[in-house]
Amino acid sequence: MLVQLVLDNEGGISIPLDDCTREAWALQCDRAMHAGKLEGLQERVALCFAVSLSECLDSDLKPPTAAQLKFATDISRVLGIALPSEALRYRGAMTDFIQRFAEVLRSKRRNYPAVGS
Repeated sequence: MLVQLVLDNEGGISIPLDDCTREAWALQCDRAMHAGKLEGLQERVALCFAVSLSECLDSDLKPPTAAQLKFATDISRVLGIALPSEALRYRGAMTDFIQRFAEVLRSKRRNYPAVGS
């Protein structure tokens, strides 16, 4: 059995599977087909693949981390500047935004400490 990922109908990537995994996959497909649950298996594989594919991206193309989002939101709110949509989508753009404004935020907080500090 050949497993191949098709990319936009223009080409594919062969997925190397060892014999044991290939045999288990064939059994899983057969089990799902006979139980009338092939669609559920396809959905499960699609979700697993989507997570795996995002892990294959270069780090600057991955989504920003939760910590980056929190810090960038603080920057945006305190400095009154818009958070670019690219920064919300890509870790690299988020890193650029944070590097550009982090020191400005720190300086503002040093010069104007929060009430109660």
